[in-house]
This record gives sequence, structure tokens and C-alpha cells, in this order.
Amino acid sequence: MAALSISSLASFFVDEQKSLTRGENHYQSNHIESFFYNDSVIRGEVHASMKKKIYKVTIYLDEEKAIKSTDCECPLFIHGIYKLSRTDIECQWRKRKATNVPLPSVQEMFPPAKPGYRALSRDPSCEERSDFFHKLKNYGKFTGLYWLMSPEPETQSGSLPVATVDEVIFQEEFLQLQGAGVQRQYFLERVKVDWRTIEDVSRLTSGQRDNPSWQMIRKGRLTASNFGSVLNVKRVTPSLIKRLLGEYDLSRVKAVQWGVTNESEALKAFTMKTGLAVVETGVWLHESGVLGASPDGLVGDESVLEAKCPYTQRDMTIEEAFESNNFCLEKKDGKTVLKRDHVYWHQVQGHMYFTKRKKCFFVVWTLKDFIVLEIQRDDGWEVRIQELKDFYLKHLFPKIIEGEL
Repeated sequence: MAALSISSLASFFVDEQKSLTRGENHYQSNHIESFFYNDSVIRGEVHASMKKKIYKVTIYLDEEKAIKSTDCECPLFIHGIYKLSRTDIECQWRKRKATNVPLPSVQEMFPPAKPGYRALSRDPSCEERSDFFHKLKNYGKFTGLYWLMSPEPETQSGSLPVATVDEVIFQEEFLQLQGAGVQRQYFLERVKVDWRTIEDVSRLTSGQRDNPSWQMIRKGRLTASNFGSVLNVKRVTPSLIKRLLGEYDLSRVKAVQWGVTNESEALKAFTMKTGLAVVETGVWLHESGVLGASPDGLVGDESVLEAKCPYTQRDMTIEEAFESNNFCLEKKDGKTVLKRDHVYWHQVQGHMYFTKRKKCFFVVWTLKDFIVLEIQRDDGWEVRIQELKDFYLKHLFPKIIEGEL
């Protein structure tokens, strides 16, 4: 059952207090026509304040039951939080209607001061350009000129040892194939990989979010962070498919931002406590080529590491966090363990299977506490890999070739 707290609601609208007030007024005025909820979605029908019209509103929740994104059928919703009344802005002159005047070129708009004029008396040498570039780099602040002078990433999709999903489905040979079964077979033949290729891809995509190749390889594939959502799902909804295909921008979700920002702190705490070094890694593909996993690091030859910084429990100790129903850990027979029905359980099992490692160091970090668990690979989990492949081919692959990626 979805459980949306007042603090989560207030946090989502922290910069839009007027929106909260309007929502409360709708509720008190009996404008809420219907209400439905499940584990990750809250839906309702709201009567418009000025028209005899009903709009459907949807709220999507993440694993920690915080608001991830929202949808509304109202045509003005996209600008709703910026809705201005006539007294909210200063008076201004009415703009003239656009005319079909041809646009001037840049040369016409900014003619040289005099014929033959040039800003430099000579062209700078390669050494001077390089020296200037490094000065901009060490400046400590972003500049547009530094971005323009930055070299292109060395690793492009063409140099990767495995084809991206886009490269396969946009090939002329694939586009000429007739029949879903034929297309599926061709696709699987093109993306399957051997162990040597898997290791090469993991090395070339090291750095993850900071590596463009990591983004390209993951696009269109089902990755471990979503394994739990697939394996625990009771009904395949359009919103789930959109989330799995990356159609929702999660970069501005506070829980995601918190996890990305504090991941390095969790890794430091792990190293200080255990004395073990964490090696950076990239995405590890399954031999089928349609599944992947990106652990936060490798430890030795037998272990992976996954760090979690829960936003909802950020100000709690681990003991205090046990009181939260959505916390990923629990006490069992006097020991602290990762819940087997939690999405993180399926994520770390995917990490261990795809990297061929036997153990996962699972780190949970808050501002007040942290804990390191050692999770062993579950031999019984291997059968779930086929379930994930079947789900991909049945529900995701058709959407991808229809152009929804």
C-alpha cells in the first residue's frame, strides 16, 4: 500500500507553497472525485476549479515512498506551478506582432570595424592554446570557452566491443526484416557477448555516470537497479515500462541526488572500517546482452560493493531506521540482514552473478551512522535471470523497436 507522508509532500513542494494551499482548498471544497493507490502509484480524479471538467492526476513514488514525478491531464499543468495572476508581474508594453522580415546573418549583424580587421595579430601556437586550456581548467569555475576547447571523449560507441541497442535497431538490415520473431532473433544474435567482451565493456565503461560509454551501453537494456521492480511486479503498467526505458528524468529527484552526492562518503567509511580498497568499475553485461549490472565497486577478486544512502532515513541511526517500514534492512534472529523481498536484494544478486563473484559488501550510510553487511550469492536466484530476459523480450523490446526508447 502506498504511504505518502506529509513531510514527503512538503519536501516536493518546498518552493511552491501556493500549490500546497491550492491542493488543500481543492480537498476542502470536495473537488476530489476519486482516489486509488498501490505500491508505487497514487491516482485521483480532480474537479477543475473553474470548469465542469474532471482531470486525472497521477503521483509516482520511489522505493522509499517519496514523490518521484507527477502527471496531470490539465493542459496548463506543465506551467501550473508558475501560474501568474495579472498582479504578479509588472506592467509592460504590448509586444508588436511578428513580421516576415528576413533574418540577417551573423556577418550582417556584426560587421567588422574595418575591412581586414582581426582581433589577433597572429594565430596562437599549439603550445599557447594548450597552456590557455589548462589555465581555464585550473580556474575552478565553469566557463563556456573551456567546454568548447575540451577534447571529445576518447571512447565512442564505434570503439566499444559490443553494439549499442540503437546501433542494432537502426541498421538497414534490421529495418528490412519482417516479423517480430525474425527481428527478435536478429537482435539477440547481434547483442550477445562472451566473457572476454564482458570484461572489456566493464573496463571501458568505468566511471559510470561520468563516462559517456556507460550511458550508451545501458540505454535500451534492463539493468540491476530495476530487477526488483520487474521481479516483484504484480501488473505491468505503462508507467513501469516508461521508467524501465528511462523516460522519466530522475536526476532532479531529491532521493537520487542525495544518493549520488553521498556515495563517496559511504565508500570512504567502508574503507576506513575494513581497510579494503574499492576498485572503480563499469557495467557488467549478461551473456545475453540484454541485461546489465553496475556495482559501485569491486573488492578483491571475489566481492562487489553496493552503497546506499537512504534519503528518508538520512538523519537516523541504523537502529532508528529499523522503525521505518520502507527501510531496506531488518532484524532477523538477532542479526541485521537485507530484506529478501526488497528491490536491493535482487540488485546485489544481479551484481554478483554478472561479475561471477560470490560476495557483496552492502553499505548503508546515514549522516549519523553506517553499517556494512556481507551478503552471499544465492544459488537459487539464478532462475530469476531467465524471468528477466523473458520480461525484456515480451514487454521492453517491442516498445524499443516502436520508437519509445
